Amino acid sequence: MEYKKDFEGLMPYYEAFWNCGVLDRVAVSITAPREGKRSEWGNWFKPSFVATERAEKVLDCFEKETEHTYYGGLAAPLFWPNLGPDVFSAFLGVKMNYSKDSDDTSWADWAHPFLDSYAKVEDLRISDENSFYKKNMELIRLAAEKGRGRYLTGATDMHAGFDSLAVLRGGPDKAVLDLLDNPDGVKKAMRVLYKAWRKVYEDYYAIVKDIQPGTTTWMPIFAPGRMYAVQNDFSCLVSPAMYREFFLEELVSEIESLDYSIYHLDGMEALQHLDILLEIPKLNAIQWVSGARFADSGIAKWLSLYKRIQEKKKAIVVYPKIDEINLVLENLKPEGLLISTEAGSEQEAEAVLKNLGW
Repeated sequence: MEYKKDFEGLMPYYEAFWNCGVLDRVAVSITAPREGKRSEWGNWFKPSFVATERAEKVLDCFEKETEHTYYGGLAAPLFWPNLGPDVFSAFLGVKMNYSKDSDDTSWADWAHPFLDSYAKVEDLRISDENSFYKKNMELIRLAAEKGRGRYLTGATDMHAGFDSLAVLRGGPDKAVLDLLDNPDGVKKAMRVLYKAWRKVYEDYYAIVKDIQPGTTTWMPIFAPGRMYAVQNDFSCLVSPAMYREFFLEELVSEIESLDYSIYHLDGMEALQHLDILLEIPKLNAIQWVSGARFADSGIAKWLSLYKRIQEKKKAIVVYPKIDEINLVLENLKPEGLLISTEAGSEQEAEAVLKNLGW
């Protein structure tokens, strides 16, 4: 791979991680800026830019940033079409709003619920002619073509399932009440939304399967097969009993359709569902994200949580600062452990790798 010369030789390390194993050294992914990096090249990652600019221009920005980024250990250059967190709902027809005043996200129109009745749930489907879906597929095709032998192409960030249902219904407050007022409608909608999720993933996979040796997504992690980062952010609003009743079937369906899966566990309120997740046999890994209010708490606060996950033979991705790496190594098992971090320079990154036996 042009931007990652040792990529092919890393396959055993990726496989070991996903199978909760370890080879001759702990898995680490580290990036750093090279000389001459300019911040405006990061526009490829901003939803308002991606949605409004030509696909070629988006990829040009990505490639310029990639040329000036150091990828160490298991880190690899990857592009994915970031059209905002509600783009899956936009694929289904929801109106999306972008603003250059806040160009790192997007908003769906909650004022006018797209799904005003569960009697219409069977009508939910993704059209290949949907403008957002066409842009998503155009970006994937172009990235796969331009990136062949140079970098990886990933699937977009799909907030599907109940995350999408909350958008379709005009907000999480309405969707949560539906769990009480129309439980059968919610369950039916979850099955329909799974079919839509499957279409998005299968269309992505059909493009990349013969071009690159595996898959990736918005989470900077590679797998030598069909992989996706599954999630349910609005699960913070419900009890474990409701999670099991309404969300587990759709989640397991996603996981069963993949070779490798990692669950994006986001926020303290989501921790109440961890035991349910750890029971899923085919779920390979957990990514814990504590949220903004704990941004400065440090890795030590979560060591017991990581140990709990490791005890259930699930792999973990941890995000220590460089001066916290030794603390991670002293407290967590190397099996299924991926240390993901950033350095201030290429020289600093290489020093970290050398200390870890890379």
